[in-house]
Amino acid sequence: MNSPGLTGALATFVANLRPENIPLAAQSEVRRAMADCLGGALAGAHEEVTRIAASVQARPGGACTLWGRPERSDVSEAALTNGCAAHAHSLDDTHESMRGHPSAPVVPAILALGELVDASGEDLITAYVAGVEVAGRLGRGVNDRHSQLGWHTTSTLGTVGAAAACARLLGLDAQRTAYALGLAASMAGGLRVNFGTMAKALQAGLAAQRGVQAARLAAGGMVTSTTALEGHEGFLQLFCDDGSQDADRALHGLGQSLEVLTPGIVYKLYPTCSLMHALIDMVRHARSQGVWADTAGLELRCGISERLEAARGKTWPSGGLAAKFHVQYSVAVAALHGTQSVADFTDEAVHRPGVKALAEQVQVTLGQDFPTGNGDFAELVVLQDGQEVFRQRQAKPLGHPSMPLSAAQHEAKFLDCAVPALGAERARALLELLQSSPACSARALARALALSTD
Repeated sequence: MNSPGLTGALATFVANLRPENIPLAAQSEVRRAMADCLGGALAGAHEEVTRIAASVQARPGGACTLWGRPERSDVSEAALTNGCAAHAHSLDDTHESMRGHPSAPVVPAILALGELVDASGEDLITAYVAGVEVAGRLGRGVNDRHSQLGWHTTSTLGTVGAAAACARLLGLDAQRTAYALGLAASMAGGLRVNFGTMAKALQAGLAAQRGVQAARLAAGGMVTSTTALEGHEGFLQLFCDDGSQDADRALHGLGQSLEVLTPGIVYKLYPTCSLMHALIDMVRHARSQGVWADTAGLELRCGISERLEAARGKTWPSGGLAAKFHVQYSVAVAALHGTQSVADFTDEAVHRPGVKALAEQVQVTLGQDFPTGNGDFAELVVLQDGQEVFRQRQAKPLGHPSMPLSAAQHEAKFLDCAVPALGAERARALLELLQSSPACSARALARALALSTD
């Protein structure tokens, strides 16, 4: 290749990535991220968005598994349906460079394609690292301006990341990988206006599907510009309109560190917008400390970041999906129940009188003197009958690399998600398979994820 720019550099990195280049710490993180994604996807396997996708995409005799469901489908359709399931409850991991969810598009793409081509566990790990590297670095290149313009980063950046992962899985050379990235750049889309609806999960599924398609088309000989990401009227310029895009920033340190470790994967405890999780952590902590005896006379004052202010719902949610972005509702749920679960974000749950009454006692304002650039930063002040009884600030949520979950917490989350879909015995067997050494193959995982193995 003779392309020295962003597209060529990322393509060369992906094409040259080998299992022996990946540190053991990164391999362990990939296993953890894949298990987390699959658990969340099994919880979402029978949600309405997944059911609709499966009903449209299922193909009798298809080559690929629909996770936690009896149907099968073709490879790109399976990636779409499983991607919808992975993002259905918003339980899937996030990433700070990407400012979105890396595993929801990448894992469905590589497991569907991996099942088709009989990829080994080692192949899957390498492909995942490649996909997150590209999505994260491209996120650095467009910075937060991309999201501010209304783009859904999980879908836009995730499409290119999934294509990179699939190109690595297919063993494409640097030239063909560059074409795969270029095709994915043409396919990328996804709108924040669709947050709070089924289309948000669909956009993650579309990213997975298009990643598969882009890599397969490139493998088949489809040609694009080799500067599709950084060129005039390319991805960076069109998806970041104010001149702040920076290909050099995206490439800084390429090959010296891996995005799966630095800044690393952020795991979610709650099925809500990740930007409110530090706040929810503090509400749960205050409740567990017995800060209030009852909710009479209780006032919860929440200081939030500018990023959360831009993302949050401003009117009472019409249903469970919209409630995932409503700070007052989410705070009230945590204050009443000490946690947040999938069951708290159904259409019926939103209209519980007790939750709505407490939500009216929650005040939300922009935080004062918050550090710039940290969308997670939050402050909680609790008053009981007008007297301050609790005050705390928190920079990052539980599950962030700086505040990691324990192995027991990861396992508990996985089983909570997977047992209802597979049953306790099969869910535990799947977890053991995901933790096995050497890493298990795509087809072994597919058999364990299928609702019926006939």
